[in-house]
This record gives sequence, structure tokens and C-alpha cells, in this order.
Amino acid sequence: MNTAPLAPWNFGEPAEPSGRLEFAPLGRRLRPVPSNLLPILRSEGLRPAAVNGGAARLEAVDNLLRQVPDLARIVSRAVRSIHPLAAEPGYDVSHSQPIWRARIFVSFPERQDEIGELRLAESVVHEAMHLHLTNEESRFAFVARSTDTLYSPWMGTLRPVQGVLHGLFVFYCISTFLRRVTENRLVADDAWRYISGRLADIREEILEIDWAALESALTAHGVAQMRLWNRTMPLHQGTPEI
Repeated sequence: MNTAPLAPWNFGEPAEPSGRLEFAPLGRRLRPVPSNLLPILRSEGLRPAAVNGGAARLEAVDNLLRQVPDLARIVSRAVRSIHPLAAEPGYDVSHSQPIWRARIFVSFPERQDEIGELRLAESVVHEAMHLHLTNEESRFAFVARSTDTLYSPWMGTLRPVQGVLHGLFVFYCISTFLRRVTENRLVADDAWRYISGRLADIREEILEIDWAALESALTAHGVAQMRLWNRTMPLHQGTPEI
């Protein structure tokens, strides 16, 4: 019997039955940025980084994902290559593009404690969920009026509806992930405070979205999915509790 809780990344479908989770470690997917992609990344203001030590650090992400098996399976299927990016201390950078359906680019936090592990895991989940939604969009139309724009709290400017919807989905997934990894896992006080802060930040950002305008630009399927995401994790009502 499947008792996995509802989660936005399942798009309303039953999660796969829980059981032994087998997937290739993320560290095996770590590769330098291909030379033919460097000009594109640099045009986006992104810089490649060395892979040194990255595989070992991705083991911690594997361990976190094992706490959320249904998400771990999706990440494993969606991501085939992980490429390291450079970032300033205290900042995390990640990137993906729909044309690269199985590639994600992430920076590795300067701190290598539990908070650093959570930050790296969030970057991996963030970009994997962009790819996951892109794959779902190839099956079902989510957006009816693609030329509409809305304010994006993550970009701080007007963005196409599809981009805002992607952001909404990704941060519902991140919020659900952060909550789920703490259900059966003790975390240090500073990591607990970090998670609480991230959940509060995500909620405040989602509150800035014009829900009515976003729904009006979506298909019936897109509206149903957006409402489902909120039912699985009602971020726009009340205060986050963990």
C-alpha cells in the first residue's frame, strides 16, 4: 500500500510505492562544463568551477534525498549531468535550460557543514524540478496566454507567465522537501534555524504573486495543478510550522 504523502512533484499522481531506493549516486553525474557550453554560460554571467571534491559533497545530497524517496527517484531520472559553477561566499548559483533536458549547473557552498549540505541539496532540487516541470509541459499544456507577464518575486521584475509558474512550482517543491527531510531526521539547532528561515522566506515570496492574474493566464490543467500544489503545502495561508 502506498502511504507517501501528497507532494507537488507528483502532479496529483500516486507516488511510487516506497521500498528499496536504488539510483546512481549524484557524484557519478558530476562533470566539468563542456567547452561548447561555456560561451552560453558566460553570456548569462555564469562562471564554471573545478569539480575537485564535488562528488564527495554530493554524497550528502544523496543522503538527504533518501529521506524523500519519491523526490529522489524523480531527481535521479531528470538529472544526468551536474556541472559546477563558481559563486561568491555566502551565495548559491544554479542554472538549467529547457534545451538541456538532463543538465543542471550548481555552485558548491563554501561551508561544508549541515547548512552547506542543505544549500547544495536545495540547488540540486531547484534545477531538477525545473527540468521535471518542463518534461511535464511536453505532455500537458499549463499556460494558455504565454505572452502575459507577471511580477516575479524571485527576479524582482515582470516575467513571462511560464517563468512565474515555474518559480512557484520549484519553491513549493523546495518547501516540501525541506519539511520532509526533517520529519525523520534530527538536525542541529543552527540547521533548524536555517530551514525555518528558508520556509518563511519562500512563503513571503509566494505571497507576492498575483494569484488571480496567474490563474487567468493558465489552462484548466494549469489551474488545477497550481491549486493542487497549494493543497499539498498551503504556503499562502497561515504561518509555516515545522
